[in-house]
Amino acid sequence: MAKIKYNSVVLSQASSLEKAVGFLRRTLGDVAWLHKLSEAASSIRANCKGDDWSVQIDDMEMPIENPKHLKPGRLSGNLKMFVSISMEGSGKEWKEKKDCIKSLRFKVEVLEKNQNDAQKFFQTGFHIDKMDSKDAPSEMHPLYHVHFLNDSLIEGTEVLAMDVPRLMHHPVDVLLGILLVYANYNQTGYNKLLQDGNFMGLCRVSAQHILSPYYQSLSKIPWVDGSVTKSDEALCPYLTV
Repeated sequence: MAKIKYNSVVLSQASSLEKAVGFLRRTLGDVAWLHKLSEAASSIRANCKGDDWSVQIDDMEMPIENPKHLKPGRLSGNLKMFVSISMEGSGKEWKEKKDCIKSLRFKVEVLEKNQNDAQKFFQTGFHIDKMDSKDAPSEMHPLYHVHFLNDSLIEGTEVLAMDVPRLMHHPVDVLLGILLVYANYNQTGYNKLLQDGNFMGLCRVSAQHILSPYYQSLSKIPWVDGSVTKSDEALCPYLTV
């Protein structure tokens, strides 16, 4: 029996990003960070030699609106945000609507503009990771988790920060990640995206292949007997009984 090839799935990832660039340009304008999506699509096409694909996008500067309850207040209108994503995906698992993400790190950094004082700066954010199966962490790690960051420095003194908690969170790809960022940091842009049926259509496809398998697995624990796999259990270890 001939081996099934999944190059078409890989190429569809590049096509989705290319389509997203066109839709987003019409909806949001010719924003500078879109060229990084174009570069990512080109990279997927250039490296389409097997059944998997990878995306590496670093430091997309995306617009941030003034968050509520911002402290210190003087930072209002004086923030910038960078989004990065490193992801590897399986064409086979995408096609079969299983967990298709082989590795993931989605990172958002928010920091003060024009930081000139090395002893006083403000920087926060979060990242969504997939735990490497080769790791054996001493702390509880849901397979996919969100981890909040605070790397501020005040008068040369570090602020309170720690690795925990790591809270379970659904995985994202590039398109779902963009939607997540706009939903949380730019309500004006988010409302525009919700009205863009073409872009939201691409997000729905991603959701079918990424979010649906995640939540279907999550729904098995801890209440369904006999059908829980190690991967299911890893989604939220503290719920496993």
